[in-house]
Formats: sequence, C-alpha cells, structure tokens
Amino acid sequence: MKYLTFFIALICFIHLSDSSYATQISVNERPVKEIIDKIAHQYHINFMYQDGLLTGKTTTFEIDPVVGQNIEQVLGQLFKQSDLSFYHVENSNYIIFTRSKKEVLQLPVRDVSSTVKDTIQPATVTGFVYDHAKKTLAYSSVQLLKAKDTSLVKSSLCDSTGKYTFKNIAPGNYLIKVFQMGYKTTSSNIFALASAGVRLPPILLPLSSKQLNEVRVVAKKQFIERKIDRTIMNVDNSILASGGSVNELLEIAPGVSIDNEQISMKGKQGVIVMIDDKPVKLSAAEISTLLQSMPANSIDKIELITNPSSKYDAEGKGGIINIKTKKGSNPGFNGTVTTGFTVGVRPRFTESITLNFKAKKLNIFSNYSFQHNLQTSTFLSDKIITGPENIKYNQHEIAHNRSISNNVRLGADYTVNDNNTIGILGTLNNNTNRSDFTQNTLFKDFNSSQPDSSLSSLNNGRASYNTYGLNINAKHIFGADDHVILFNADYTAYQSSNPNTFINSYFNKEEILNRPQEKVLNASDIDIRVYTAKLDYIYPISKNAKFEIGAKTAYTHSNSNILFQNGDIQGNLITDLNRSNTFDYKEYINAAYLNYITKLGQLTNLQIGIRGEQTNYKGNSITSGAKFDRIYFQLFPSLFLLRDIGEDQISLSYSRRIGRPGYEDLNPFIDYSSPYFYTQGNPLLQPETTHSIEFSYLFKKDLSIGISYSKTKNYFNYFTSLADSTGATKQTIDNFKDYNTLNLSISYNKRVSSWWNLTANGDFFYERYKTPILDTYIDLKQGAYNLNLLNSIELNPRLSFEILGLFKSKRIVLTRRIDSKYRVDAGLKYAVLKNKGSVKLGVTDIFYSYINQGVNETAGLYSSFYNKNENRRFSLSFNYKFGSKPTAPKKDLSNQAELDRLK
Repeated sequence: MKYLTFFIALICFIHLSDSSYATQISVNERPVKEIIDKIAHQYHINFMYQDGLLTGKTTTFEIDPVVGQNIEQVLGQLFKQSDLSFYHVENSNYIIFTRSKKEVLQLPVRDVSSTVKDTIQPATVTGFVYDHAKKTLAYSSVQLLKAKDTSLVKSSLCDSTGKYTFKNIAPGNYLIKVFQMGYKTTSSNIFALASAGVRLPPILLPLSSKQLNEVRVVAKKQFIERKIDRTIMNVDNSILASGGSVNELLEIAPGVSIDNEQISMKGKQGVIVMIDDKPVKLSAAEISTLLQSMPANSIDKIELITNPSSKYDAEGKGGIINIKTKKGSNPGFNGTVTTGFTVGVRPRFTESITLNFKAKKLNIFSNYSFQHNLQTSTFLSDKIITGPENIKYNQHEIAHNRSISNNVRLGADYTVNDNNTIGILGTLNNNTNRSDFTQNTLFKDFNSSQPDSSLSSLNNGRASYNTYGLNINAKHIFGADDHVILFNADYTAYQSSNPNTFINSYFNKEEILNRPQEKVLNASDIDIRVYTAKLDYIYPISKNAKFEIGAKTAYTHSNSNILFQNGDIQGNLITDLNRSNTFDYKEYINAAYLNYITKLGQLTNLQIGIRGEQTNYKGNSITSGAKFDRIYFQLFPSLFLLRDIGEDQISLSYSRRIGRPGYEDLNPFIDYSSPYFYTQGNPLLQPETTHSIEFSYLFKKDLSIGISYSKTKNYFNYFTSLADSTGATKQTIDNFKDYNTLNLSISYNKRVSSWWNLTANGDFFYERYKTPILDTYIDLKQGAYNLNLLNSIELNPRLSFEILGLFKSKRIVLTRRIDSKYRVDAGLKYAVLKNKGSVKLGVTDIFYSYINQGVNETAGLYSSFYNKNENRRFSLSFNYKFGSKPTAPKKDLSNQAELDRLK
C-alpha cells in the first residue's frame, strides 16, 4: 500500500493518452492573431511580428492536432493564400512578416513536402554566409535548388555563426540561393554532389541598394514565467531587480523563503544553489554572503527546479535554484554597462559591465561587477530560562557592516571544425567584509524583572572570502546535431579568513565593572579544493526517442582551522585548546546515470531515468585525534510524464534525492559568537533521503496548478537550545526522524490588456515534523502559505511601472516559530537613448514591514528574536546596451553538487 497513490495517479495519467481526450483548434472566420495565439499554445513556440501587422486579418483555417502535423506544415497551410510568411530564427522563436509585391522581403516558407521520407542517399551540403565586410551573417534564409530547372529541394536558415546545413540529399547537380533583409539575393555556382557530401566556398551577400526602414521587433519576457518543469524569473529587464543583491531578489521569488540564512523552496530546505549551471558548494551562511555580494542587475534570469531528473546530481531534497548571469555570444562586439545607487540608512554603490566579442570561430565573453555596501542592522532578543536556576535577560545589538565585492567571469569558445568545439571559463569572487557591533545584555531578577547585572560586548570583525573556478569543456557532434558527447572538467578553490575580536565588559546593577575586562579572539581559516570531471553522451535511437548516459567523479578536500584565545585587555592572549581545532575532511563521490526520453503517441512525452552514486568520506579532528569515515551507495530513480490536451498540459513526476551534511556541519568544534551564544557541528550526522512526487496542470499557459508530496527520512537541521546552567545558548545540528510536506502551488499569468500584465503566485503547504528532540517527542502539524502579486503596467512606449505585493504567513521549523511578514515594492523604468538605455527608480518595502521575528522554544528555553535590516531602500540605476543584445553560451559544468556544501 506504500506507493498505492503513486500507481493510481500513474494509471490515470496514462489513460489520458487515449486520443479521445484530444481537442481541436477549430475556427470559422476568426482573426489571424487569435489563430496564431492558439498555435503558439499548442506547439509551445513564440511568434514575433510588428505591431498592427495582423490587425484586420481573418481566416477560416482549421487544424486538428491529432494528425500530428509539424509546425512548419501548419504555418505553411495557414499563410498559403495570404501575403504573410514566416521564418524560424532559433530555438522556439519564429518571425512573421509581410511579403511585398516586389518580393524585396521574400523569405521562403520551408518546403513542407521535404518532411516526407524518401529513399535518398545520406549526403550533406554545408557552407557559410558572409556579409560585404566578410563577417559571418547569422539567420540568412538559404534554398537548395536543382541546377536543371531551379526547383526547390529544401530550405533552411543559417545558425548564429552563419553556417547552413542540408542533410540526406540525393547525389546530383545543385546550386544555393541566399536571402537576407537589407542584402542582395545571391546564388552560388552550380556544384556536383556525391554521396560523400560537399562543403561549399563561403557565399558573400552585398548590401542592397534599396535599404529598408528599420523594423523593430519587441518580445518582452514576462517577469514570472511558469514552465511545466520549472519556474523562471526573467529579471534582466525588471525594474524591481535594480539596486539590490541576488539574495534580496530570491526573497521575492515564488515559493522561495530565506530564514536564518537557510533557503527553502515550497517549504523544503536542502536547496542546491547553482550559478550558470555550476553548483555553489558553500555553507548556508557563506552562500548568503556570496549572493549578497552579487548585484541583482548582473542577473539575466533565475530558474526554480523543484523536481530535477536523473541527469542532475542527486544532492538537494529541496530542488535547484539556478542563477543565470548576463553574458554574450552574438557576432561582433557588444556589451552592457550598468551603474546604480541605493540608500536605506546607509548607501550602496553597484557597477557592472558585460562584454562579448565573436569573430568566425572564436567567441570571447566576460562579465565584471563591483559592489560597495554599507548597512546597519538591529537585533533584539528576550530569553527566559527555567530549571534548577531561573534566568531572565534581554539582548540589544546594533551592527554596522561594510563590504566590498568583485565578481569576474571570463571565458572563450573555439569552434575547431563542424563537429568539435572546445571552451574554457574562469570565475573569481572576492569579498572583504568589515563588521562592528555593540551588544548589550541586561540580566534581570526572574520574579521582579528589575535589572540585576549587565554585559557589554564590542566586536570587530574582519573577513575575506575568495572563490576561484576554472572549467575546461569540449563538445563533439557525431554527424547529427542531437548525437553528441560532452566533457567538462572543473577545479574550484574556496578560501576564507574570518578573525573576530571581542571585548567583554561585565557590570553589576550599579553599572560598575565587577570583573576585569575580557578580550577574546575567535579566528577561522578555511581552505577547500574541489575537483570534478563529467562525461555526457546523448544517443538518438529514432526521431522521437533518445538515450542520455553520463558519468561523474568528484573529489573534495576541506581543511578548516579554528583558533580560540582569551586574555586581558592588555592583549595577553592564551590559546584555549578545548575550543581550538584543525579539522581535515576528504570526500569522494562517483556517479553514473541513464535517461530514456521518448514520445508515447503524438501528445505524450516520457522520461525515465536512474542514477547511482557512491559516497566515501573521511573526517579527522587533528587537535583531538577523533576520526570518522563512511562509505555508502544509493540509487536514485526518476520519472517524468508530460501530456498535451489541446492547448493544455498535464504532467506527473517522481524522484528520489539525497541531502548530504555540509563539510563544516560535521566539524564538532565551537564557533564563538558571544559569551552567551555559539555554534557547533556534529560528526555523527547521517545523510537524509527524500521521495517526491508532483502532479501539475498547465491551462492555456495562463494558469498553472501543481500538487506535490515529499517524505524525508533522517531529516537534519540546526536548532537552538541551552548550552549550560549559565544561561548561554548554542546552535547545533542533528538528524530527526520524519519530515513530510504536502504542497499546492497556483500560478496565474495574464495579459489583462495591451498595457497591463498581471502575475499572481501562491504556495500553500502542510508540514509535519515527527521526531524526538532533546528530552521530548514532537508530532507537529501545521499549514502555511506564501502569496506573491505583481502588476506590470506600460504607461507609454517608453515609461513602465511595476508594483509587487508579497506576504508570507507564520511558519514553524522544528523548535523555531517565524512570524508572518509582508512587503510592497514599486518601481519606474524610462527608456532613453533610442531604447538602448534605461533609467530605473525603485523603492523596496515601502511600509518597512518585512521584518524577521519570532520565537525559539525548547526544553527550559524561551527565546524571542527581532531582526531589522535596511529593508526599505530607494534605488536609482542607469543601464546602457551597445552592439546587439547579449545572449549566452550555456556551460553545463561538472561540479553539480559539491560546491554548495562548503563552509
């Protein structure tokens, strides 16, 4: 009965593949735009065209999706009797244009008859198209014609490098004809094709003597885009993304919550953070520091993947957050420059630049961002301790932080030949931080609450964090574009130094020093090296089916040094060997996966996979001599089904995933924060495993509804408890028995009018913790929800406005209760310099209401907390793009899971 629900849902899903469930796009005399929108929904593609192009145009065209026609057959029939035509740009993007009477703009509709299978020889014709300056000309329309009568054999488009390819062509005599807007139509010489294929000399297109007026095609992406397997935040053009950091940007992501530096998605912690497909193997605190140092305006989009396939590493029960930075890959030289100023209580400055240069076979891309951040925060806490000694005290802390960060990304791709590409990518993140805070602790009489004594603690912290990365990658194509092998090798080094000096002064109730001042030095130095290599092989076994096979190996070496010294105010320090420690950690992970992807009929897609991972780790506390090690092997199956029902889609997915402790989570020694609080790891931590199943329904691309359930064994998390009888508290990590979540996600995205777009997201989750903790047993059941409402309004073609409302309900995580909070953000964007530049003005948390507060409650301890940062900020930024709009080469790097567990 354990998986009865899963199998019932699976049977019902497959039953829907009966063709009787298929619907039709059926019309009489309807606007062409309406038909275009329906086709876009049906085939999951995007159309771009000039404003007003389809106004007043009608058609009686009908299409039955059960027939299984491809998109080019459909569009060919739709435009057969009209003056409209189309061509495929790349991926799922198509341009619709008008063919003039003189056919100056004539671009051929692809020959749909060429899709019929013939008995032909497997010969291939390839070549390149160049402009008058002998630079590659992307996306030209190319025809292959018979030399005898110039009849059309096939038509195609050049890719972004100016290359065209015709496959499976019978031997004979042919010629090539090339069309491109603004250039003269040009034909090649007649050539003979043998069964071995031919590579033709480059074709040069001279400029046309009749230049067209500028045609501007604008396709604005929605801020929140819901796909069937992921949610995408397109933050590149967002007004609300200016001025802040990536960490602050995640706060408004649908389904994402950040509490106590822990990121959760749809209620589940253990989220893997990736930057440009590369996992960030750091602790929760260090990930928070890294994301705070990254400006939001350096980000292109954020992908939220709740149920990854077996191709991804099995690490992370909460799913994957993939942060895509701005990059470039268009021909020629282009880039983007951004400068911004933000002020809350103290100012923040942000600068970034993206540059790209591509010529022939070489593509060089780079990005640099700088941030200077000043911030003030306030922390309040009241503690009541009951037991053999009743204690009551409150804490008031004011902190001033100054951080300077530099982020660099530099890479290059080189196309060796038609079938081979190699690349290299280097990354650097440097962050220096200076923190100064004053913490006052007031002890009170437990019964009368009158002041009894006090402690004043002054902290001076100086920290530096450096992350270096190097990736080498290669791609080989075996004839067909979808028959490829990919290789990636990565090296990542993370180094941090964090010395903190504390001066503690103890006073009696008359505020007179009752003991000598105490000086404490707590310094941590961490050095982590990660080496990974990955091989992926994609083998198409038919037009509608393929295998994905891959293997990966990863080795991580972590060395951390904690030094604890105490002494007097004159600077005489003595090392405390009970609190100082050198911890050495080594980990080996070897993995392999197999995915099978196919179509069940015309409307159903199936992906089924299995991944195996062997983990071997060894820990050694050099100071104390304590050692531990463990070896284990686990299998991780996954299943994904997708079914088209007319304009709608339904999907079902299942996966098993693992959560491994962070490297420093296993370190048993103490990280001092104040005389009354410290953090300590646990070398006995076990990995957690999670089963997840999700069913989703996508209605006309406007409404998405998803229901998911997950069950976690050996769940681990940090919690706060009493450290000793003095009233000091500690934060420790441990395994707990069961953690189950049931989640309902609703997303609605609607263009209400030509000037107003509405996006609404809601996540409703029911959680259950069932486990012993300390001396009690908890069986906690609770419901919670997050709401997100965004209005995007275009006031005129150059001026737009956004307003966001966000609400998060009260939630309990083990012994920690987090109160509800909300915020309202707003912003204006004005286009300047012929739309190449933009000025953005925004304000976050208008009502200063997004404050983190709540209660920690365990046996004998009641501790409230109130943390107020500079949430209300006013920002002003300027962005300028030169050259063509940058879009990026995707780098699928090999360290899929290692980098987010570093400390």
